[in-house]
Amino acid sequence: TDMHAWEAIQEAVDFIEEHICENVSTEELAKVAMLSPFYFQRLFTRLVKKPVQEYVKLRRLARAC
Repeated sequence: TDMHAWEAIQEAVDFIEEHICENVSTEELAKVAMLSPFYFQRLFTRLVKKPVQEYVKLRRLARAC
């Protein structure tokens, strides 16, 4: 179900925003999304068009902790 996939990734993205000044691991985000780290990374890259950690890095730069 693609809608569920989007929701799972949205949960992770919200979590990233809330913890932007901390080091968020991919494993942690996968837990938030309730997915396996492997599947989470693939899904994230597919939907966000960027690897997880690259996205986190870009968001941190944008927010200037």
